[in-house]
Amino acid sequence: MQLGFKTLDDIDYIGKRILLRVDMNCSVDPKTKRITDFSRIEAVRPTLDELSKSKLVLMAHQGSPGSDDFISLEQHTEIIRDMGFDAIFVDDIFGQKAKEAIKQVKVGEILVLQNVRYFEGELKKASPKEVAQEPIVQELYPFFDFFVNDAFGAAHRSQASLVGFTTVLPSVAGRLVEKEVRTLTAATSTDKHPWTLVLGGSKVEDKVSILEKLLATGRVDNALLGGLIGTLFLIAASKVPESYSAPIKGFDAAIETARKLLTKHSDTLILPEDAAIDKSNRVDCDFTEMGGNPFLDIGQKSVKKFVGIIKKSAVVFANGPMGYFEEETFATGTMKVLRAIADCKGITVVGGGHMGAMAKKMHLDNQITHISTGGGATINFLTGKKLDLILALEESAKRM
Repeated sequence: MQLGFKTLDDIDYIGKRILLRVDMNCSVDPKTKRITDFSRIEAVRPTLDELSKSKLVLMAHQGSPGSDDFISLEQHTEIIRDMGFDAIFVDDIFGQKAKEAIKQVKVGEILVLQNVRYFEGELKKASPKEVAQEPIVQELYPFFDFFVNDAFGAAHRSQASLVGFTTVLPSVAGRLVEKEVRTLTAATSTDKHPWTLVLGGSKVEDKVSILEKLLATGRVDNALLGGLIGTLFLIAASKVPESYSAPIKGFDAAIETARKLLTKHSDTLILPEDAAIDKSNRVDCDFTEMGGNPFLDIGQKSVKKFVGIIKKSAVVFANGPMGYFEEETFATGTMKVLRAIADCKGITVVGGGHMGAMAKKMHLDNQITHISTGGGATINFLTGKKLDLILALEESAKRM
């Protein structure tokens, strides 16, 4: 397969100072603030290994301002050290402390900069040329020979640390981005059916938009909805009262789209038929019996229906858990869906940190065709939209 961007094969990186952007946005325990899964850090090991003869500076984000997982990258650096790399952390992004540390990096060392989302300008989304004017780019790029982007999980975001450097430095893809693009291109080029989408988790506003685009392709035969996006559609279908919208960020913006999609794609959209709630322990019940208790998982009837559809599918793409999987009692729906995906004889792809981490924890990774490090990036890829990161790397390739 011919790639439109350049990779590590196309540059001489030995002895050079490299700025490497990765996606090691890990699951974090909201109470202890400790990382609970670091599979995304392990996923960039091939690139870290390959660049071990370079002076490597690593840049990444963790969480978003206001979220439970918005923490420093100090723990991430400890994990990289535990993986056998000579890694040090600097509590700065592009200030004097960071610049001095960058100058001191030796061949074989990895310097990890502070969480890039501690800088407000990183949250701006605009064209590569526009975000390249942000100080995070302008202050740092003169120190580097090459920019390597291996952050596939954030590939759908046009932000300074992801695409800005591609306008001012020779830029290539790391091994993870290269692998993801090759694998997902092969998996999506099939014309086999039934083609099933399993969509759960939060980030509802983004996912409704992506779901709309995916349904418009005509590719999807079944869209199984769980998690908060499942709740949104249950409200849209008047199956549960609007009071259940409280935990859904962007509810007002998403609800009309959900109603429109239900009208247009009623045969394709498959909603939960029951719920699991907490009454001192897990109780599976019909919606009429929930009594205002939070919707914590899909119920047993829903699980049975979803599993049956998944097992008969020729292609399955899954993104996002079915419920509050952090509590073992309410991980049942997510776990049974993942087992069904592993048992499916078709092409199976699991995207996103939470679902991928759960699949690995359940030792199902060898039974699933591909576990992607991307969540929104993977689903966006399925719509046929070229990801912002890939577009930026392709433009850089033309200039190199």
